Amino acid sequence: MVTTRLGIKRTVCIVVLTIIVLINSSTAILAHSPVFPDENSTLATSYEIENPAKSWAIYTLLKPEVKADYYKFRCAKGEKIQVSIIVPESPAKTGFLPSFCLMMPSATGHDSVPNYVEIPIGYGTTVVTGADPSKAIYEPFTPSWLYNISKFTTTASVDGTYYVAVYNPNSHNDHSNLSNSYAIVVGYLEGFTPLELIQIPYRLNEIYLWEGQKQFFIFLPMLLVVIIGGIIAYRRNKQGNHPKGISKLLATFGGLLFIGTAAGTFYQIVLAISHTIMTPEILVSLVLVGLSILLGVLALRYGLRSNSILNRGKRVTLIIIGLAALFVWSGFYIGPALLIVAALGKNSIVESKNTAA
Repeated sequence: MVTTRLGIKRTVCIVVLTIIVLINSSTAILAHSPVFPDENSTLATSYEIENPAKSWAIYTLLKPEVKADYYKFRCAKGEKIQVSIIVPESPAKTGFLPSFCLMMPSATGHDSVPNYVEIPIGYGTTVVTGADPSKAIYEPFTPSWLYNISKFTTTASVDGTYYVAVYNPNSHNDHSNLSNSYAIVVGYLEGFTPLELIQIPYRLNEIYLWEGQKQFFIFLPMLLVVIIGGIIAYRRNKQGNHPKGISKLLATFGGLLFIGTAAGTFYQIVLAISHTIMTPEILVSLVLVGLSILLGVLALRYGLRSNSILNRGKRVTLIIIGLAALFVWSGFYIGPALLIVAALGKNSIVESKNTAA
């Protein structure tokens, strides 16, 4: 029994250390903090980018009725400016290949832009035309695929507000909203706050919708695992087996949600590979899958074992598993919450009798 407990504690420590390594390495791999702008179809309603040195990925779409989307940020003289555009579908397939115009105060250059693009008085313009990259890039932490169609780096010539307009030079394009999805990537310093890391599952769902996936299929792998696992747990309960008690029941469904996350992530890996090629970065995605499975197994180990009593050590372990799941984006918030609530629960009557015996 002592050996088993030491094994569990050692496993939990390994999970936590792996998560710390992933969080530290995510600044080099995930790179961009995802955000989703509101209406920004005029210069006056430009989406403001705070701290343009930090790497942001702003996911949106250029609506058919909108001529251009606008963004703005403040820069100090000499500060690096980096802007790029990515799209989820091959431009060769969709015909959507947006360009962007960087508008700089007191600049002398004036590249030609369509007359519908708003330019502030006294601003120079630099146009960066999109180019079809032909091949998609694999993104391991999402996991997903993307097409890099343009990138531009320069230095701010003066202190002031800089604007970026994203537009479709092929104004006759009448493709669907899906075809007009794009993301503007601004900045070069990778970094995430703890809150941004915790928000990743919600943001990932929005990114998958931005790619054109259907909500039902995004969550289908998780739903299947939870439904099938729930049926098995119910039958075990009816047969007099565990889980017994609300704490074990919550831990069981929390564990199923973690394994369901692993199934969903693996589905996204397969989907991404169908759009790109096998790369070493896939190993990062598989590590995330493995961590979700491991957290699920640890939760189910408590939930389904008849001799697993909710003592102080188990409570601490369940809380650690729940918190760890938040930082590997497992269980879509519900799983971690169930584990933490399970840790605060009471032992069942059967367990209490076993303990007394």
